[in-house]
Amino acid sequence: MFKIEDALHVLEENLSSIRNVSEWAYKMGYTKPSKFSWEFREYFGIRPNEVFIEVRIEKIIEYMANHPHEKNYCICLEFGFANEKALYKFLKRHTKSTPTQLRKGITQRDNAKG
Repeated sequence: MFKIEDALHVLEENLSSIRNVSEWAYKMGYTKPSKFSWEFREYFGIRPNEVFIEVRIEKIIEYMANHPHEKNYCICLEFGFANEKALYKFLKRHTKSTPTQLRKGITQRDNAKG
């Protein structure tokens, strides 16, 4: 069983196989996701679901920036989404942008830098 302070590292290392907080808890060695959530919140001061979503979005955007011509299907495989519709819904819900809109924003940002 991992220590709670290792939770972020475990999430980042296993992001493609962890689809929700329960799976994250089990990966950490907890048999009860509620105990993991409680300990996580006590240690970090934030709910694990908020961190899970934030890290997932951050890593998806980073992946899109590093692989600008990658198909959405490949992004789904990389981050454990069932299909492109699931990726679309996740990003639309949490960023208010579609994968295409995010990709365009990344391209515009990178073009402005260089």
